[in-house]
Amino acid sequence: MPNADSLAKIKAPVMLLSGSKDARIGAGMPALDSAMKALHKDYVGINYPGAAHGFLRIQGDPKTPPDDAENAANIAATKDGWPKTIAFLKKNLK
Repeated sequence: MPNADSLAKIKAPVMLLSGSKDARIGAGMPALDSAMKALHKDYVGINYPGAAHGFLRIQGDPKTPPDDAENAANIAATKDGWPKTIAFLKKNLK
């Protein structure tokens, strides 16, 4: 996780969408969420249960059976995260 000095320098809004199966990012998200909140940063972080790292890229992967639990979690994360991403970009890219 970045240190507080680095986080304090952030000027732009930040969105972090992660899958809970990404252990490295998932492990750091609670501390990052707390730090960003304490610094009053424009930040949203969502850690989707059961989804993998890169869930948007791999959802519906033909190598994964469609009834696979991780595939279902990736699809659910994509269905929730993609509209949020578009809204975030529309709001913040001017």
